[in-house]
Amino acid sequence: MKPTKYKNSKGEPRWMIQAYFGRDIHGKRIMKKRKGYKTQREAIIAYAQLLEERDNQSLSNKNMTVKELYDVWFPIYSKGLEPSTISKVTSYFKNHILSDTKRLKVSELTPPLLQTTLNNWALEAKSGVVWGRYFKKMITYAFFNDLIPSNPFDKVTTPKVINNSRERKIDVFLNSEQLHRFLKYWENKRIIQYAYFRLISYSGMRRGEILALEWSDIDFDKKTVSINKAIGLDYRNGTTKQYVKEPKANSGRKLHLDSTTLGVLKKYKQECEEDVLWPGIHKYMDFNVPERWLQKFKNDPEVDDDLKNVTLHGLRHTHATVIFEQAAINGKAAPLKAVQKRMGHATIEMTLNIYTHVTDNENNLVDELIEKGFS
Repeated sequence: MKPTKYKNSKGEPRWMIQAYFGRDIHGKRIMKKRKGYKTQREAIIAYAQLLEERDNQSLSNKNMTVKELYDVWFPIYSKGLEPSTISKVTSYFKNHILSDTKRLKVSELTPPLLQTTLNNWALEAKSGVVWGRYFKKMITYAFFNDLIPSNPFDKVTTPKVINNSRERKIDVFLNSEQLHRFLKYWENKRIIQYAYFRLISYSGMRRGEILALEWSDIDFDKKTVSINKAIGLDYRNGTTKQYVKEPKANSGRKLHLDSTTLGVLKKYKQECEEDVLWPGIHKYMDFNVPERWLQKFKNDPEVDDDLKNVTLHGLRHTHATVIFEQAAINGKAAPLKAVQKRMGHATIEMTLNIYTHVTDNENNLVDELIEKGFS
């Protein structure tokens, strides 16, 4: 924009200039403005200098490496993110993405090069597809800010062949009968262990949610537990720190608890002298403690082999699966919306996609129906 004339607050004539400098992370135009010049000639000279500044920036952008772009983009992108998310994304870039791309010039990234890179990442690890998504976010930022004339990711597709070698086994959850045997084992162990595994199995809480519980969150009279916070992990700077955060996907909720689970918690409360249910060195119990309990369980030669695949997340999975299983056994439709609310899922699709694995009992019901024939 060429110099324009205006009057300042004193009514004196002055000249103003402004120039376009690209877009911010939200796609909003960036305009640099200068004003206060007494003559048009001064404004014209300043305008030429401003355009030269923009051209020099553009030339510098052509030589910008992926690592330099990351250093600009990530502080902006990470604002407002949970520390646990920042830790995870930082790890993706420093351990994987940048190791392959940091010396490449952003202006020289082409669709074929990016497609090959994403395909290789997908074959390298199951999370390789996720690395590609974050890489795309960063390159899209460069495009919105006019650091590159076009977005090469517009012509790149998500890899269809991925590495499933580290994928979890499907059978990490238990059916009703297996859950009974699992809890029977813990019934004869320390009360804190039995209370933990009983509660997570009969509530479907996430690991971070159950660790953050305080006794004030449990209403023994109304038979409910309030989930209003969770424990997160921040493992930046070579250390691991716990912090209290909001439940995932704003999934705060109040759940009904069965009488047996409440009875176990009452018994446990008699020997727990802290405000939190699972006290630890830094107030809350460490994430690894229940993992160690479960690993010791798996190493016990007395434990049935069909129980040894279960994981802590699998016990959350178990809760939803058993609800579906028991509904089917009793000839009722699974209450999907109620299960979604209980599990704290953001969408009903998550409940359907993740928690509708068919158990052996449900398979047997289908087999019986087919054997009897349809009327």
